[in-house]
Amino acid sequence: MNNLADFKVDKEMCIGCGLCVRACPAMLIELGQDRKAQIKEVKTLDWYGCWGCQHCLAVCPQGAVSVLGKVPENSLPMAGDGAAKMIDSLIAGRRSCRHFQDRNVDKKELEEMFKVLENAPTGGNKQKAEYTLIDDREEMKKFQKMVHDEMERQAGEGIYARSFDEESYQIMKDREQQAMNGDMLFCSAPHLLIVHMPKKFGSCGEDTTIISTYFELMCAARQMGAVILKYPLNVLNNMPEIKAKLKIPEDHHVGAAIGFGYPEFSYARGVQKEGKAKIHRLTF
Repeated sequence: MNNLADFKVDKEMCIGCGLCVRACPAMLIELGQDRKAQIKEVKTLDWYGCWGCQHCLAVCPQGAVSVLGKVPENSLPMAGDGAAKMIDSLIAGRRSCRHFQDRNVDKKELEEMFKVLENAPTGGNKQKAEYTLIDDREEMKKFQKMVHDEMERQAGEGIYARSFDEESYQIMKDREQQAMNGDMLFCSAPHLLIVHMPKKFGSCGEDTTIISTYFELMCAARQMGAVILKYPLNVLNNMPEIKAKLKIPEDHHVGAAIGFGYPEFSYARGVQKEGKAKIHRLTF
């Protein structure tokens, strides 16, 4: 039988609970006559075969299942009882950072972050997102200068980013030095991340947004600052030659850019929202 997913079960550990059967979105797993988990034929690693989601490995209470060359003992532990308060504090305490230190984030730490970021959900677990990254502050300064100089030149000719005009552009310029640390484009961020994905996947918009949000929260959890940037992407749409330097394929959807790095200052506490969200509770 073809087992392209490399699904393996330790039959001495398997208790036949059937959780892996229920958790498998591709419906590939079943219990054999011996009440031990087994997999049906797997010919492809995609929507039509094994999704590669590893739900079977993750759900097994005994750690009896291995798949795709992954063994349960190498998985990160699940969050404990205090996780809800930690996440609540993280969400309430994060702020958009517009004042960054002029230094690089450690590349080893970035590698670990991107490894964890692969766990962000995508439609059908397709995992087709790609990352355009500037992870060196000197390269970021070069890119910022290119975009800034061309933006200024275009403004002199009355050319502005989508939804901007001379008045709104001038308001941004007036606030640039203090509110955006002298950089109205990238808020002085030493690094830039752009998440993009082929448009042919119907969930590309949602997937890139979710991944970007996860990354921003991961930055907050590590005492890094992050700011979601849409304005510079709109500016770059007027600069095809400079935009091409990002090497993002034309058939890819781009949601937003994220500037990130170590903040110049930290916040002592979260702000206090009023609890006035409009909630529409439905009954039928």
